[in-house]
Amino acid sequence: MNILRTTEAVFQRSLLSPELRHVRGFIFDIDGTLALMDKKEHRLDPFDGAIAVVEHLNRLNIPVIPFTNGTFQTPREYSDLLFDAGFRFVGSDVLTPSVVAAEYFVKHKIGKVLVLGGPSVSHSLTELGIEVVRTGGDAKGIQAVLVGWFPEFTMPDMQAACDAVWGGAQLFTVSNAPFFAGANGRILGVSGAISAMITSTTKARVTVLGKPSLHGLRLACHRMGINPSEVAVVGDDPSLEIAMARKAGAVGIGVMTGIAKRPAFDALPQDHAAHIVLDSVGDLLRTGLLDAA
Repeated sequence: MNILRTTEAVFQRSLLSPELRHVRGFIFDIDGTLALMDKKEHRLDPFDGAIAVVEHLNRLNIPVIPFTNGTFQTPREYSDLLFDAGFRFVGSDVLTPSVVAAEYFVKHKIGKVLVLGGPSVSHSLTELGIEVVRTGGDAKGIQAVLVGWFPEFTMPDMQAACDAVWGGAQLFTVSNAPFFAGANGRILGVSGAISAMITSTTKARVTVLGKPSLHGLRLACHRMGINPSEVAVVGDDPSLEIAMARKAGAVGIGVMTGIAKRPAFDALPQDHAAHIVLDSVGDLLRTGLLDAA
């Protein structure tokens, strides 16, 4: 497949390869792609054209799912922030790794989980009837440890997690990303740092449930009623959204408003690279891809 790269995003539908024309749904990253999180003001600041892209897709009845690796808020709280910022997602709930984790645990009959994280991490699990344990709680029968957004992490939490893993529990993390884009600079990827400490101590394998694993992409495609090959994933991180898209056989679209700039996208080998790299998500309106979908 030809890789299209432009800083002006002036190419038309005629330049899109046949594979790109088969897109029937979109997965959008939030932080660094649609908007930037201002944690001090507790709001999302949309990028120019981002709201217009979502509105255009709504008019075309093309399904869209926002998918963030963040777990410092519940899906409903993310939805409210997006709504307050001006985004309207028709029939789509925000997908977070906690949602993916809950679905994964139910599917694999994991019923008791030690959660390193607050209510925003455990909310989706309790909604599906999974027993959530905190540090100091009943450790008997813990089947999994889930690491999420947890800046309050302490050494007793470390001990509890390692004890559970040594006792046979599987280790999961919402994300291994070292950081993500915020309005005031890079925001530390807490879950990746914590899970690295646990794996260093226990030598256990950690399973990532957020991006770039395919668990979330498959769940999103199931909700949209399409195949992975029919979805376009739009994001600012080549190691997350683009890697996830390429592993799934989906279309990867990179934007340079967050973590990565052009050198980071250009450095990837062709079979791992984004199919299209844009200055910003608003440039999607000028590619012809939306109408082709």
